[in-house]
Amino acid sequence: MKLLIGSLWIVTVLCAYWYGASQVKPHQPAVTVAVNTAMDAAESDGQNIAGSTGGRADEQATGTEPVTNAESADRPITVGDAILQTRALLSEMGWSPTMASIAKAYGIVSQLNAEQTLAALNQLEYSDSPEGLQMTIMFINRLAELSPLQAVDYVNLNVTGSMQKDGIMSSVIATWANSDPHAALQWYLSQPEDTRQQAMGRFTLRGLYSSLAKQDLDAAISSIETDLDASDFEAIEHAVSSTARHLQNTAEFEYLLERVQAMDNDSALQAVFSQWLTNDPDEALARLDLISNPEQKQDIEERAFRNWLVRDPEEAAERFMQRAAPEQRQSRAKVVVESMSFNQPEQALSWLNRQTDIDTQPLTAELITRSAYRNPQFADQNLHRITNQDKLTQLTSNIYKSYGRYSQAKAEEFLSRQSPVIREQVLTRLRKVEEMRSRG
Repeated sequence: MKLLIGSLWIVTVLCAYWYGASQVKPHQPAVTVAVNTAMDAAESDGQNIAGSTGGRADEQATGTEPVTNAESADRPITVGDAILQTRALLSEMGWSPTMASIAKAYGIVSQLNAEQTLAALNQLEYSDSPEGLQMTIMFINRLAELSPLQAVDYVNLNVTGSMQKDGIMSSVIATWANSDPHAALQWYLSQPEDTRQQAMGRFTLRGLYSSLAKQDLDAAISSIETDLDASDFEAIEHAVSSTARHLQNTAEFEYLLERVQAMDNDSALQAVFSQWLTNDPDEALARLDLISNPEQKQDIEERAFRNWLVRDPEEAAERFMQRAAPEQRQSRAKVVVESMSFNQPEQALSWLNRQTDIDTQPLTAELITRSAYRNPQFADQNLHRITNQDKLTQLTSNIYKSYGRYSQAKAEEFLSRQSPVIREQVLTRLRKVEEMRSRG
Protein backbone atom coordinates (compact mmCIF):
# COMPACT_ATOMS: atom_id res chain seq x y z
CA MET A 1 0.00 0.00 0.00
CA LYS A 2 2.84 2.40 0.85
CA LEU A 3 4.41 1.88 -2.58
CA LEU A 4 1.08 2.45 -4.27
CA ILE A 5 0.33 5.68 -2.45
CA GLY A 6 3.81 7.02 -3.24
CA SER A 7 3.37 6.02 -6.84
CA LEU A 8 0.02 7.74 -7.21
CA TRP A 9 1.61 10.90 -5.83
CA ILE A 10 4.47 10.61 -8.34
CA VAL A 11 2.08 10.12 -11.25
CA THR A 12 0.08 13.14 -10.11
CA VAL A 13 3.26 15.24 -10.03
CA LEU A 14 4.16 14.02 -13.52
CA CYS A 15 0.76 14.98 -14.84
CA ALA A 16 1.12 18.37 -13.18
CA TYR A 17 4.40 18.87 -15.03
CA TRP A 18 2.81 17.79 -18.29
CA TYR A 19 -0.20 20.05 -17.86
CA GLY A 20 2.12 22.94 -17.12
CA ALA A 21 4.30 22.03 -20.07
CA SER A 22 1.28 22.19 -22.35
CA GLN A 23 1.00 25.86 -21.45
CA VAL A 24 4.68 26.54 -22.23
CA LYS A 25 5.97 27.60 -25.63
CA PRO A 26 7.25 24.68 -27.74
CA HIS A 27 10.90 25.71 -27.60
CA GLN A 28 11.06 25.39 -23.83
CA PRO A 29 12.35 21.93 -22.73
CA ALA A 30 10.16 21.59 -19.65
CA VAL A 31 8.81 18.17 -20.51
CA THR A 32 12.21 16.57 -21.04
CA VAL A 33 13.48 17.86 -17.72
CA ALA A 34 10.35 16.73 -15.91
CA VAL A 35 10.31 13.25 -17.36
CA ASN A 36 13.99 12.62 -16.72
CA THR A 37 13.75 13.85 -13.17
CA ALA A 38 10.60 11.92 -12.46
CA MET A 39 12.05 8.72 -13.85
CA ASP A 40 14.82 8.82 -11.26
CA ALA A 41 12.44 9.79 -8.47
CA ALA A 42 9.99 7.09 -9.38
CA GLU A 43 12.56 4.31 -9.37
CA SER A 44 14.14 5.51 -6.14
CA ASP A 45 10.81 5.70 -4.30
CA GLY A 46 9.20 2.51 -5.57
CA GLN A 47 7.62 3.74 -8.75
CA ASN A 48 5.72 0.53 -9.41
CA ILE A 49 2.14 0.70 -8.32
CA ALA A 50 1.50 -1.97 -5.72
CA GLY A 51 -1.64 -4.00 -5.22
CA SER A 52 -4.30 -2.67 -2.94
CA THR A 53 -4.43 -3.84 0.66
CA GLY A 54 -8.17 -3.42 0.74
CA GLY A 55 -10.32 -6.50 1.25
CA ARG A 56 -11.99 -8.47 -1.55
CA ALA A 57 -15.05 -6.83 -3.01
CA ASP A 58 -18.36 -8.56 -3.52
CA GLU A 59 -17.91 -10.17 -6.93
CA GLN A 60 -21.64 -10.04 -7.64
CA ALA A 61 -22.10 -6.36 -6.85
CA THR A 62 -23.39 -4.09 -9.59
CA GLY A 63 -22.05 -0.68 -10.42
CA THR A 64 -24.30 1.02 -7.90
CA GLU A 65 -24.64 -1.55 -5.13
CA PRO A 66 -22.73 -1.16 -1.87
CA VAL A 67 -19.63 -3.24 -1.30
CA THR A 68 -17.65 -3.95 1.83
CA ASN A 69 -14.14 -5.05 2.65
CA ALA A 70 -12.62 -6.65 5.74
CA GLU A 71 -11.78 -3.32 7.29
CA SER A 72 -15.09 -1.56 6.64
CA ALA A 73 -17.75 -4.27 6.90
CA ASP A 74 -19.93 -1.89 8.87
CA ARG A 75 -19.57 0.93 6.34
CA PRO A 76 -20.78 -0.24 2.91
CA ILE A 77 -19.99 2.20 0.15
CA THR A 78 -21.69 2.84 -3.17
CA VAL A 79 -20.07 4.05 -6.37
CA GLY A 80 -21.68 7.45 -5.88
CA ASP A 81 -20.36 7.68 -2.34
CA ALA A 82 -16.85 6.72 -3.49
CA ILE A 83 -16.85 9.52 -6.05
CA LEU A 84 -18.20 12.11 -3.60
CA GLN A 85 -15.78 11.17 -0.82
CA THR A 86 -12.66 11.10 -3.01
CA ARG A 87 -13.65 14.41 -4.57
CA ALA A 88 -14.07 15.94 -1.12
CA LEU A 89 -10.58 14.78 -0.13
CA LEU A 90 -8.85 16.04 -3.30
CA SER A 91 -10.89 19.07 -4.37
CA GLU A 92 -8.89 21.68 -2.46
CA MET A 93 -5.43 20.16 -2.96
CA GLY A 94 -4.70 21.49 -6.45
CA TRP A 95 -1.59 19.97 -8.01
CA SER A 96 -0.07 19.26 -4.58
CA PRO A 97 -2.07 16.54 -2.85
CA THR A 98 -0.57 15.21 0.35
CA MET A 99 0.38 11.58 0.76
CA ALA A 100 -2.18 11.37 3.56
CA SER A 101 -5.01 12.65 1.36
CA ILE A 102 -4.10 10.20 -1.40
CA ALA A 103 -3.94 7.34 1.12
CA LYS A 104 -7.40 8.17 2.46
CA ALA A 105 -8.86 8.56 -1.02
CA TYR A 106 -7.39 5.30 -2.22
CA GLY A 107 -8.68 3.55 0.88
CA ILE A 108 -12.15 4.46 -0.38
CA VAL A 109 -11.52 3.54 -4.02
CA SER A 110 -9.97 0.20 -3.07
CA GLN A 111 -13.34 -1.01 -1.76
CA LEU A 112 -14.75 -1.16 -5.29
CA ASN A 113 -14.65 -4.20 -7.56
CA ALA A 114 -13.94 -4.07 -11.32
CA GLU A 115 -17.56 -3.54 -12.38
CA GLN A 116 -18.06 -0.78 -9.85
CA THR A 117 -14.78 0.89 -10.77
CA LEU A 118 -15.81 0.98 -14.44
CA ALA A 119 -19.15 2.43 -13.39
CA ALA A 120 -17.35 5.13 -11.42
CA LEU A 121 -15.10 5.98 -14.36
CA ASN A 122 -18.16 6.24 -16.61
CA GLN A 123 -19.75 8.67 -14.18
CA LEU A 124 -16.62 10.85 -13.98
CA GLU A 125 -16.20 13.54 -16.60
CA TYR A 126 -12.58 13.33 -17.75
CA SER A 127 -10.80 16.66 -17.46
CA ASP A 128 -7.29 17.99 -17.06
CA SER A 129 -8.14 19.91 -13.89
CA PRO A 130 -6.11 18.83 -10.83
CA GLU A 131 -9.09 17.23 -9.11
CA GLY A 132 -10.42 15.54 -12.25
CA LEU A 133 -7.07 14.15 -13.32
CA GLN A 134 -6.19 12.86 -9.84
CA MET A 135 -9.53 11.10 -9.46
CA THR A 136 -9.27 9.58 -12.93
CA ILE A 137 -5.77 8.28 -12.19
CA MET A 138 -6.93 6.78 -8.91
CA PHE A 139 -9.93 4.93 -10.34
CA ILE A 140 -7.98 3.75 -13.39
CA ASN A 141 -5.25 2.32 -11.18
CA ARG A 142 -7.86 0.49 -9.13
CA LEU A 143 -9.19 -1.01 -12.37
CA ALA A 144 -5.63 -1.94 -13.34
CA GLU A 145 -5.29 -3.90 -10.11
CA LEU A 146 -8.43 -5.87 -10.83
CA SER A 147 -8.48 -6.16 -14.63
CA PRO A 148 -5.33 -4.77 -16.34
CA LEU A 149 -6.49 -5.22 -19.94
CA GLN A 150 -9.77 -3.45 -19.20
CA ALA A 151 -7.75 -0.58 -17.75
CA VAL A 152 -5.57 -0.48 -20.88
CA ASP A 153 -8.67 -0.38 -23.09
CA TYR A 154 -10.24 2.35 -20.97
CA VAL A 155 -7.15 4.57 -21.25
CA ASN A 156 -6.92 4.06 -25.01
CA LEU A 157 -10.58 4.91 -25.54
CA ASN A 158 -11.16 7.67 -23.02
CA VAL A 159 -8.01 9.55 -22.02
CA THR A 160 -7.22 12.50 -24.26
CA GLY A 161 -3.97 14.40 -24.57
CA SER A 162 -0.89 12.44 -25.57
CA MET A 163 1.25 13.34 -22.56
CA GLN A 164 -1.45 12.61 -19.99
CA LYS A 165 -2.34 9.41 -21.82
CA ASP A 166 1.28 8.21 -21.84
CA GLY A 167 1.68 8.91 -18.14
CA ILE A 168 -1.54 7.21 -17.06
CA MET A 169 -0.86 4.24 -19.32
CA SER A 170 2.57 3.82 -17.74
CA SER A 171 1.03 3.76 -14.27
CA VAL A 172 -1.48 1.13 -15.44
CA ILE A 173 1.29 -1.11 -16.76
CA ALA A 174 3.31 -0.58 -13.58
CA THR A 175 0.31 -1.63 -11.50
CA TRP A 176 -0.08 -4.72 -13.63
CA ALA A 177 3.64 -5.49 -13.40
CA ASN A 178 3.54 -5.45 -9.63
CA SER A 179 1.18 -8.44 -9.55
CA ASP A 180 2.18 -10.21 -12.77
CA PRO A 181 5.39 -8.78 -14.25
CA HIS A 182 5.75 -11.60 -16.80
CA ALA A 183 2.33 -10.97 -18.34
CA ALA A 184 2.79 -7.18 -18.29
CA LEU A 185 6.19 -7.46 -19.95
CA GLN A 186 4.88 -9.75 -22.68
CA TRP A 187 2.06 -7.29 -23.38
CA TYR A 188 4.57 -4.44 -23.59
CA LEU A 189 6.83 -6.38 -25.97
CA SER A 190 3.86 -7.04 -28.24
CA GLN A 191 3.28 -3.31 -28.79
CA PRO A 192 4.44 -1.53 -31.98
CA GLU A 193 8.09 -0.52 -31.98
CA ASP A 194 7.38 3.20 -32.29
CA THR A 195 5.21 3.03 -29.15
CA ARG A 196 7.94 1.30 -27.16
CA GLN A 197 10.59 3.80 -28.26
CA GLN A 198 8.74 6.90 -27.10
CA ALA A 199 9.92 8.59 -23.91
CA MET A 200 7.10 7.16 -21.80
CA GLY A 201 7.59 3.77 -23.44
CA ARG A 202 11.11 3.79 -22.02
CA PHE A 203 9.73 4.86 -18.66
CA THR A 204 7.33 1.91 -18.73
CA LEU A 205 10.16 -0.45 -19.67
CA ARG A 206 12.13 0.57 -16.60
CA GLY A 207 9.17 -0.09 -14.33
CA LEU A 208 8.55 -3.49 -15.88
CA TYR A 209 12.10 -4.74 -15.37
CA SER A 210 12.20 -3.23 -11.91
CA SER A 211 9.13 -5.27 -10.93
CA LEU A 212 10.40 -8.42 -12.62
CA ALA A 213 13.83 -8.18 -11.00
CA LYS A 214 12.27 -7.84 -7.55
CA GLN A 215 10.44 -11.13 -8.04
CA ASP A 216 12.84 -13.10 -10.25
CA LEU A 217 16.34 -11.79 -10.99
CA ASP A 218 17.23 -14.61 -13.37
CA ALA A 219 14.03 -14.09 -15.34
CA ALA A 220 14.75 -10.37 -15.68
CA ILE A 221 18.28 -10.95 -16.96
CA SER A 222 17.18 -13.71 -19.33
CA SER A 223 14.44 -11.48 -20.70
CA ILE A 224 16.94 -8.71 -21.41
CA GLU A 225 19.07 -11.22 -23.31
CA THR A 226 16.30 -12.82 -25.33
CA ASP A 227 13.33 -10.42 -25.56
CA LEU A 228 15.05 -7.12 -26.34
CA ASP A 229 16.69 -6.25 -29.64
CA ALA A 230 20.45 -6.45 -29.11
CA SER A 231 20.88 -3.37 -31.31
CA ASP A 232 18.48 -1.30 -29.18
CA PHE A 233 21.21 -0.15 -26.81
CA GLU A 234 19.01 2.39 -25.04
CA ALA A 235 16.31 -0.15 -24.16
CA ILE A 236 18.89 -2.58 -22.84
CA GLU A 237 20.52 0.15 -20.77
CA HIS A 238 17.15 1.07 -19.19
CA ALA A 239 16.35 -2.57 -18.46
CA VAL A 240 19.78 -3.32 -16.97
CA SER A 241 19.69 -0.15 -14.87
CA SER A 242 16.30 -1.05 -13.38
CA THR A 243 17.41 -4.63 -12.75
CA ALA A 244 20.60 -3.49 -11.02
CA ARG A 245 18.62 -1.39 -8.55
CA HIS A 246 17.44 -4.56 -6.82
CA LEU A 247 20.84 -6.19 -6.32
CA GLN A 248 22.02 -6.53 -2.76
CA ASN A 249 25.57 -7.87 -2.67
CA THR A 250 28.81 -8.32 -4.60
CA ALA A 251 27.92 -11.80 -5.83
CA GLU A 252 24.73 -10.51 -7.47
CA PHE A 253 26.52 -7.59 -9.10
CA GLU A 254 29.26 -9.91 -10.39
CA TYR A 255 26.59 -12.22 -11.78
CA LEU A 256 24.80 -9.42 -13.61
CA LEU A 257 28.07 -7.92 -14.81
CA GLU A 258 29.16 -11.21 -16.34
CA ARG A 259 25.90 -11.50 -18.28
CA VAL A 260 25.99 -7.86 -19.39
CA GLN A 261 29.59 -8.08 -20.61
CA ALA A 262 28.43 -10.66 -23.15
CA MET A 263 25.99 -8.07 -24.58
CA ASP A 264 28.76 -5.79 -25.88
CA ASN A 265 26.96 -2.71 -24.58
CA ASP A 266 29.07 -0.19 -22.66
CA SER A 267 26.01 1.83 -21.64
CA ALA A 268 24.60 -1.24 -19.91
CA LEU A 269 27.95 -1.86 -18.21
CA GLN A 270 27.93 1.70 -16.99
CA ALA A 271 24.42 1.18 -15.59
CA VAL A 272 25.65 -1.78 -13.53
CA PHE A 273 28.61 0.16 -12.14
CA SER A 274 26.43 3.22 -11.42
CA GLN A 275 24.25 1.23 -9.07
CA TRP A 276 27.16 -0.75 -7.65
CA LEU A 277 28.98 2.46 -6.75
CA THR A 278 25.95 3.55 -4.76
CA ASN A 279 25.71 0.22 -2.92
CA ASP A 280 29.39 -0.54 -2.30
CA PRO A 281 31.93 1.94 -3.72
CA ASP A 282 35.03 -0.05 -2.69
CA GLU A 283 33.92 -3.28 -4.34
CA ALA A 284 32.66 -1.48 -7.44
CA LEU A 285 35.86 0.50 -7.95
CA ALA A 286 38.02 -2.57 -7.40
CA ARG A 287 36.07 -4.39 -10.09
CA LEU A 288 36.14 -1.37 -12.41
CA ASP A 289 39.93 -1.32 -12.23
CA LEU A 290 40.03 -4.85 -13.68
CA ILE A 291 38.75 -3.61 -17.06
CA SER A 292 41.75 -4.00 -19.33
CA ASN A 293 40.83 -1.50 -22.06
CA PRO A 294 41.90 1.91 -20.66
CA GLU A 295 39.58 3.94 -22.91
CA GLN A 296 36.59 1.76 -22.12
CA LYS A 297 37.40 1.89 -18.43
CA GLN A 298 37.70 5.69 -18.42
CA ASP A 299 34.44 6.16 -20.33
CA ILE A 300 32.47 3.78 -18.07
CA GLU A 301 34.02 5.30 -14.95
CA GLU A 302 33.08 8.86 -15.92
CA ARG A 303 29.49 8.03 -16.83
CA ALA A 304 29.00 5.93 -13.71
CA PHE A 305 30.40 8.69 -11.52
CA ARG A 306 28.11 11.26 -13.17
CA ASN A 307 25.12 9.31 -11.88
CA TRP A 308 26.67 8.85 -8.45
CA LEU A 309 27.44 12.56 -8.26
CA VAL A 310 23.72 13.30 -8.53
CA ARG A 311 22.79 10.79 -5.82
CA ASP A 312 25.62 11.39 -3.34
CA PRO A 313 27.63 14.43 -4.49
CA GLU A 314 30.01 14.79 -1.55
CA GLU A 315 31.35 11.23 -1.42
CA ALA A 316 31.24 10.79 -5.19
CA ALA A 317 33.22 13.99 -5.82
CA GLU A 318 35.83 13.03 -3.24
CA ARG A 319 36.28 9.54 -4.71
CA PHE A 320 36.29 10.79 -8.28
CA MET A 321 39.01 13.35 -7.62
CA GLN A 322 41.09 10.92 -5.55
CA ARG A 323 41.36 8.67 -8.60
CA ALA A 324 42.52 11.50 -10.88
CA ALA A 325 46.08 11.84 -12.13
CA PRO A 326 47.45 15.41 -11.79
CA GLU A 327 46.78 16.17 -15.45
CA GLN A 328 43.16 14.96 -15.08
CA ARG A 329 42.10 17.07 -12.13
CA GLN A 330 40.83 20.06 -14.13
CA SER A 331 38.75 17.94 -16.51
CA ARG A 332 37.41 15.85 -13.64
CA ALA A 333 36.44 18.95 -11.70
CA LYS A 334 34.45 20.00 -14.77
CA VAL A 335 32.57 16.68 -14.64
CA VAL A 336 31.77 17.29 -10.96
CA VAL A 337 30.41 20.77 -11.69
CA GLU A 338 28.35 19.62 -14.67
CA SER A 339 26.80 16.79 -12.67
CA MET A 340 25.94 18.86 -9.62
CA SER A 341 24.80 22.04 -11.38
CA PHE A 342 21.27 20.82 -12.16
CA ASN A 343 20.07 19.96 -8.65
CA GLN A 344 22.80 21.09 -6.24
CA PRO A 345 24.34 24.36 -7.49
CA GLU A 346 24.99 25.72 -4.00
CA GLN A 347 26.76 22.50 -3.02
CA ALA A 348 28.78 22.60 -6.23
CA LEU A 349 29.88 26.19 -5.55
CA SER A 350 30.88 25.28 -2.01
CA TRP A 351 32.89 22.36 -3.36
CA LEU A 352 34.61 24.57 -5.92
CA ASN A 353 35.57 27.12 -3.27
CA ARG A 354 37.40 24.39 -1.34
CA GLN A 355 39.57 23.33 -4.29
CA THR A 356 43.14 24.60 -4.28
CA ASP A 357 44.82 22.91 -7.26
CA ILE A 358 42.42 23.69 -10.11
CA ASP A 359 41.38 26.83 -11.98
CA THR A 360 37.97 27.50 -10.44
CA GLN A 361 37.06 30.68 -12.34
CA PRO A 362 35.89 29.09 -15.62
CA LEU A 363 34.16 26.31 -13.71
CA THR A 364 32.33 28.81 -11.53
CA ALA A 365 31.10 30.62 -14.63
CA GLU A 366 29.95 27.35 -16.16
CA LEU A 367 28.15 26.36 -12.96
CA ILE A 368 26.21 29.62 -12.83
CA THR A 369 25.35 29.39 -16.52
CA ARG A 370 24.11 25.81 -16.23
CA SER A 371 22.01 26.58 -13.16
CA ALA A 372 20.08 29.45 -14.77
CA TYR A 373 17.28 27.39 -16.29
CA ARG A 374 16.24 25.49 -13.19
CA ASN A 375 17.63 27.69 -10.41
CA PRO A 376 17.38 31.31 -11.57
CA GLN A 377 17.62 32.54 -7.96
CA PHE A 378 21.05 30.94 -7.56
CA ALA A 379 22.25 32.32 -10.89
CA ASP A 380 20.87 35.75 -9.97
CA GLN A 381 22.67 35.75 -6.62
CA ASN A 382 25.98 34.85 -8.26
CA LEU A 383 25.72 36.90 -11.44
CA HIS A 384 28.38 39.29 -10.12
CA ARG A 385 30.97 36.54 -10.51
CA ILE A 386 30.71 36.72 -14.33
CA THR A 387 33.23 39.17 -15.79
CA ASN A 388 33.05 38.45 -19.52
CA GLN A 389 30.62 40.94 -21.05
CA ASP A 390 29.18 38.63 -23.72
CA LYS A 391 28.66 35.82 -21.23
CA LEU A 392 27.10 38.26 -18.78
CA THR A 393 24.57 39.41 -21.39
CA GLN A 394 23.70 35.86 -22.38
CA LEU A 395 23.35 34.70 -18.79
CA THR A 396 21.25 37.73 -17.82
CA SER A 397 18.95 36.93 -20.73
CA ASN A 398 18.66 33.30 -19.61
CA ILE A 399 17.86 34.27 -16.02
CA TYR A 400 15.25 36.76 -17.24
CA LYS A 401 13.53 34.05 -19.31
CA SER A 402 13.70 31.54 -16.43
CA TYR A 403 12.09 33.97 -14.01
CA GLY A 404 9.48 34.73 -16.66
CA ARG A 405 8.29 31.14 -16.68
CA TYR A 406 7.20 31.60 -13.06
CA SER A 407 6.44 35.30 -12.79
CA GLN A 408 6.81 38.05 -15.40
CA ALA A 409 6.81 40.59 -12.59
CA LYS A 410 9.81 38.84 -11.01
CA ALA A 411 11.54 38.77 -14.39
CA GLU A 412 11.02 42.51 -14.87
CA GLU A 413 12.20 43.24 -11.33
CA PHE A 414 15.37 41.24 -12.00
CA LEU A 415 16.07 43.05 -15.26
CA SER A 416 15.49 46.44 -13.64
CA ARG A 417 18.40 45.75 -11.26
CA GLN A 418 20.87 45.33 -14.11
CA SER A 419 22.95 48.12 -15.63
CA PRO A 420 21.32 50.13 -18.44
CA VAL A 421 23.81 48.72 -20.95
CA ILE A 422 23.13 45.08 -20.04
CA ARG A 423 19.39 45.72 -19.86
CA GLU A 424 19.31 47.15 -23.37
CA GLN A 425 21.49 44.34 -24.74
CA VAL A 426 19.16 41.73 -23.24
CA LEU A 427 16.03 43.38 -24.66
CA THR A 428 17.67 43.70 -28.07
CA ARG A 429 18.64 40.04 -28.01
CA LEU A 430 15.10 38.97 -27.05
CA ARG A 431 13.56 41.14 -29.79
CA LYS A 432 15.81 39.51 -32.39
CA VAL A 433 14.84 36.05 -31.19
CA GLU A 434 11.13 36.89 -31.45
CA GLU A 435 11.61 38.36 -34.92
CA MET A 436 13.35 35.17 -36.06
CA ARG A 437 10.53 33.06 -34.65
CA SER A 438 7.85 35.16 -36.31
CA ARG A 439 9.59 34.79 -39.67
CA GLY A 440 10.17 31.07 -39.25
